[in-house]
Amino acid sequence: MNPLTIIIVNYNSRDYLEKCLRSIETETHVEHEIVVVDNGSEEYDFDKLRDEFPRLTVLCNDTNLGFAVACNQGIRLRPASFYLLLNPDALVLEGSVDKCLDYLKHRKRTGILGCRVLNPDGSLQLASRRSIPSLSSAFFRLTGLSLLFPNSTRLARYNLTFLDEKLVTEVESVSGSFLLFRHELLSAVGYLDENFFLYGEDLDFCYRTLLAGWSVVYFPEAQITHFKGRSSQRNLQLSTYHYYHAMKLFYDKYYGHQGRLLRGMVGLGIKILYWRARTIQLILKWRNN
Repeated sequence: MNPLTIIIVNYNSRDYLEKCLRSIETETHVEHEIVVVDNGSEEYDFDKLRDEFPRLTVLCNDTNLGFAVACNQGIRLRPASFYLLLNPDALVLEGSVDKCLDYLKHRKRTGILGCRVLNPDGSLQLASRRSIPSLSSAFFRLTGLSLLFPNSTRLARYNLTFLDEKLVTEVESVSGSFLLFRHELLSAVGYLDENFFLYGEDLDFCYRTLLAGWSVVYFPEAQITHFKGRSSQRNLQLSTYHYYHAMKLFYDKYYGHQGRLLRGMVGLGIKILYWRARTIQLILKWRNN
């Protein structure tokens, strides 16, 4: 079995994809294969990429099947002892894949490993390590209280901003922009949930990993730079819909048993948040025209 398969789901991220692949080849020395699953991008010359990157396999879908479906396609296409889900708008830094793989090999009960995900300015992306959202932690985050009180263990629990960002820590979830996991996890928890189209699949996968008795670890000794959401910015309306729809899917999957009244209130709250976000986007678009 191949030691490591790196899976990159591409959707209209041409310039970033090429830079991502070069960073892998430059900074990764362990034996690996790369699978790019293209989700119906506009016309692109993948033959050029295949010539430049000999470890590369490209699978082209006719339409955008969603992130989770494409990841699962890549996993099945090139079975491996370990899998890395990596976003195309990410740059691997300073041997980070090698460092993560070495760490995971020596910790048999760690199912998932995430790294320190940086913005282009070097600041930490808060999604690098998170808690599984409860109603209270989601409320504190969405109302901005977690940002006002970043050192509060209660109010800032969602993004764990009270923790040292340079400390290796067991957490509940890591960023799907760089998510390394072992093959045994597929037998224990299954593949990514394909009901999630664009957001939420990483959170769901981490939660199922925890429920199955494995640990999820944030490993900041490895780093990537992530140019967050470049492809999704091409259609903000659609990406915003999927973001809030993922919230509803996650809530219904794990908390939907809490009663009809509470389900209705949460559903209404998510709709309000969606339409608030869309209104802000439309106002900004109108001002820029």
